[in-house]
Formats: sequence, C-alpha cells, structure tokens
Amino acid sequence: MAEQREDELCQQIAMMKATSEKRRGGAMLEVTHIQPFWGQPFSEEIDGTPIPPNFREIVVEPFDGTQDPHAYLSIYSFNDLTGSFVSKFVANRVKQPEVADLFDIKQAKGESLKSYLACFNNATIQVDDPDQKFFVKAFQKGLRAGQFSDVLALRRPSNMEEIRTRAKKHVEAEEDQAE
Repeated sequence: MAEQREDELCQQIAMMKATSEKRRGGAMLEVTHIQPFWGQPFSEEIDGTPIPPNFREIVVEPFDGTQDPHAYLSIYSFNDLTGSFVSKFVANRVKQPEVADLFDIKQAKGESLKSYLACFNNATIQVDDPDQKFFVKAFQKGLRAGQFSDVLALRRPSNMEEIRTRAKKHVEAEEDQAE
C-alpha cells in the first residue's frame, strides 16, 4: 500500500512539474537549494502501526493551479492553525482555581474533619494567590457546625498552619470515637 501511494505521489509530482513547465513556456528553473525528503515524517512506532482494515482514505480532488486557491485553503499560516486548534478545544481547558472557588468547598454531612481538611489543603495548593486570610475564612465558611467550628470561632486562627495544628487534636478525637 505504501509503495502504491509513493507511485501515485511521484506521478502527481511529475504532472505538476509538466504543468509548471508549460506555463513558463518550456523553461524549467533549476532549484538546487531544496533537499528532497523521501522518508516518512513519522516515528517508527507510528509508521509501523497497522492501518485498520476498514480505513478509507479521504479522496480530495488535487489542486491543479487553475481553481481558486481560497476554495482549497482555510488555514494559511501556522498562527491560523494554532488559533483554530485552541479555539476548538478551549472548552476542554481546565480552569485554574481562584481564591473565590475555595468558598465553594463545603464539609459534607458525615465527612470527617480529616477528609475535609485534606480536600481543602489540596485546593489551596492549586490557587495562585496564597492569601492566608482568605484561606482561613473559606475554610471556616465550609466547615460544618460542631466542636471544631466552635473552637475556631472562640479563638480565630490567623493562618492555615494554625488551623492544621488545632485540627490535629480534633482529628485524633474523631478517630478514637470512630473505633
């Protein structure tokens, strides 16, 4: 199949050269600075991958130079290609979490303090603007009412490290009660 395709391409190149020569009135310009590329532009792994038996190659009518080139082209430069590619897949892009997103993290009913703290810590790591005041407020806002939230309300923590230190004792107590 590859040999057949190579023969087809060689024939197309010969036809293009003949057409080009006709247009110039028989005077063919010699181009010596262009290196011909006869190999595959793919890695051996890709090149060695078998083509599925039900694969059908897209048949595109070749451009012979007599038609409108704009009918054949929709991407004219690499910048057009990158812009088009990015715009097609922009919806799939993962949004970088912001500080405001931390206020959406809530401790679920039945969720342990340890689990909530781990979830919140993972979210804070991804935020670009590490402002401890917002982290503390968001953590407290998402925390279910209980002993630990009361402790934090009585003596307000100034940073997340302080919350982690205080939470350690409450996590141990929760785990002891669960046993």
